[in-house]
Amino acid sequence: MIKNIFAAISILTLITTASADDELDSLKKKCDDGEFSTCYKLADVYANGDEAVQDFALADKYYDKACSFGHVVEACDALVFNKGAISRIKSYRVPKDVQRAAKIYNYAVKSTNYDTLYELFKQYCEEDKDLRACAYYGEMKVSGIGTRITVNRGIKLIKESCAEGDVYACSNLGYRYFAADEIDTDEFKAFKLLNYACSNGEFGSCRYVAAFYENSIGVKYNKDKIKYLYSKACDNADAISCHKLGSLYSQEKDQTEKAIEAFDTGCEFGSVRSCTSLGLIYYDGKKMQPDEKKAFNLFKSACDGNDATGCYYLAECYAKGKGVKKSRNVASTIFSKACDVGSSDACEYLEKHPGTGTVKTSSESK
Repeated sequence: MIKNIFAAISILTLITTASADDELDSLKKKCDDGEFSTCYKLADVYANGDEAVQDFALADKYYDKACSFGHVVEACDALVFNKGAISRIKSYRVPKDVQRAAKIYNYAVKSTNYDTLYELFKQYCEEDKDLRACAYYGEMKVSGIGTRITVNRGIKLIKESCAEGDVYACSNLGYRYFAADEIDTDEFKAFKLLNYACSNGEFGSCRYVAAFYENSIGVKYNKDKIKYLYSKACDNADAISCHKLGSLYSQEKDQTEKAIEAFDTGCEFGSVRSCTSLGLIYYDGKKMQPDEKKAFNLFKSACDGNDATGCYYLAECYAKGKGVKKSRNVASTIFSKACDVGSSDACEYLEKHPGTGTVKTSSESK
């Protein structure tokens, strides 16, 4: 680990001098001339350099060259999986028992006997060498679900499944490289894995790929690409992506209908923030004809899901009689709940107006 850090520092030093472009050109020429260890160094610059030079697409290109033609082990490791594995996975079918168990596991049914699921995934992994079962088996080991926590063994199982191209395993591993604590952060690997998973049916990964473009992490900011990725994930029931897509459209002129559609879908799929955002569009009437009853129902759905802003506006509806019969007592109760679940406006209201129905106007509240 320390050796890798020093290696990275020595390479990155090349690109922080005034002759950065010349240094990159020199590395490229040596790589093109067949010095494949230099291809690996060049890939490392593009993968781990500062924002001015980071380019994950070029990093992937030069890691692939160093691995395929120079057989540089470190470059092959950086690629995570090989093209042959990706081809094989196209014909792979998850066994029905594994599909059924995975569905139960993902929905986290309270009555589920996780010990039984663990044993099933273990059996299919160890006896049948099933990639998806091994990925879930590894995830349960990492998380300590149905068994004791054994992080290293669990991560190894997930990596092995991903190395053979399993999209769920790659999505899981990509997220861990991006944000989890069990392994060292590696944004290049995270992007590569999540992008692969997104492109091959693991649509929840698309949201994380969008985050790379939205925050210019190794790729250039691309609003159309961001919308496309959020839309792709939203179309496949990723509620958070629907909310993010709606938020993007709500900031654009003449895109209210698209924002409404995205928020409506997100709310339907369980994003309480989408319910609140949609409710606000109907509530304030700035972008369309107000519909207080519809706004009230949306705020209620959001508050039932403990969304602080949704609860605040639901309380305001009761306090002002918007979309529902006016009731100061009900308003006060809901303001209390809103405060409990995180609304600073609700807490402020309770402090300033104890026992009254006086509230801030919409324009004053967050």
